[in-house]
Amino acid sequence: MDGARTGRIPTRALTAAVGLILVAALGVGAVTVGAGAQGEPPQRLTEKDLLSRVTAAPENAPDFSATVTAEQTLVPEGLLGASEGGDTGDSGPRTARVWRGGPDRLRAELQDENGDQVLVRSGDRISVYDGASNTLRTGEKPDDAPDGAAETDGLPGASPEEIDEILAEIAPSSKLTTGAPVEVAGRWAYPLTLEPKDKSVTLVERAETLVDAEAFVPLRFELYAEGRPEPVARYEAQGFQVGPVPDARFEFETPPGATVERPAPQEDWADEYRTGDEPREAASVEEASGLAGFTVEDLPEAPGGRELEEIMVAGDGAVLTYGSDWGAVVLAEKAGDEEGAGPSLGAGAADQGSGLQVPAVDLGGVQARELSTPVGTVLSWSNGGVSYTLAGSVPAAELREAARGLLAR
Repeated sequence: MDGARTGRIPTRALTAAVGLILVAALGVGAVTVGAGAQGEPPQRLTEKDLLSRVTAAPENAPDFSATVTAEQTLVPEGLLGASEGGDTGDSGPRTARVWRGGPDRLRAELQDENGDQVLVRSGDRISVYDGASNTLRTGEKPDDAPDGAAETDGLPGASPEEIDEILAEIAPSSKLTTGAPVEVAGRWAYPLTLEPKDKSVTLVERAETLVDAEAFVPLRFELYAEGRPEPVARYEAQGFQVGPVPDARFEFETPPGATVERPAPQEDWADEYRTGDEPREAASVEEASGLAGFTVEDLPEAPGGRELEEIMVAGDGAVLTYGSDWGAVVLAEKAGDEEGAGPSLGAGAADQGSGLQVPAVDLGGVQARELSTPVGTVLSWSNGGVSYTLAGSVPAAELREAARGLLAR
């Protein structure tokens, strides 16, 4: 299983590299400002230096408030759209107000015509409110959940040695570059681009971001798909204001008449994921079948002739990875009916009750659910008491062909 071992680490490193670009947006927030110029441009930074500062931003960024706008043409509202990765429609821009009062204090309000959604974190206390249903969910951050800069896999707060390792591992498949500082809405920012070296194995063209030269959080992020001049996903924010945020901003009072839900204690579900269910690597589908307790199938022919690189088993499920990095195609198998098939895409185009319309396709007598976007495809079906999910940054037709080959055995 040498191929599995050589393919696994670079794939994880690529995931980490993408996370390094996004980590400030996810853990801190993205901001642009309308203030005046900040004087002379800052010194140009290497990719290593810039990533080091980005990973530290969730812990070190100043308190701020901002208005964030995000839009995408990948998946429309309610998963409505066409198959084949064509024009899926624009779900429209979404706007949120964000306040940050330190690594463990955050408030985000997503405006929606059907009712705002609010997330508030204050210390270990987390509140999530859905205005459409007037429902408030409250709970505590799990004791073993990551906090601040204490993350694994090199982010956030990655050490110089960890960043060196990530850069070395993604180098064969990816190009990560930063440029000279540019002025954006009165602030200096570093452009950072991540793109595949071999663009024939993926539908992703590149990802671009502008990182604030003072706070080291993204001012803008754009994801481009093959053959599309406009980004298929982007965010940008305005009205960035640095300064203390009132403590009251991180308190949330239960709205009148709201239904309050409190999740069950962590111990109630933690027993399901003990050491016996920890992911284990298998050297063959035969070994994986013995570990998972059902017959694990591999693809007779993976898209583009990709080789089987890794087989992982956890509980009664298995995940097979073909290719690596940008070109990885993943086949997940789980014993049981469709409810255990991993990502739920709905029941097909006829599922009017849920409001979802996910295209249904015929795999030769077996109906599958297909979500095709400009940057990748997810195909899900059930057969013979086993649920399957096949996904990758490849056209839908290639995944269908691979799935039909598996079912034809």
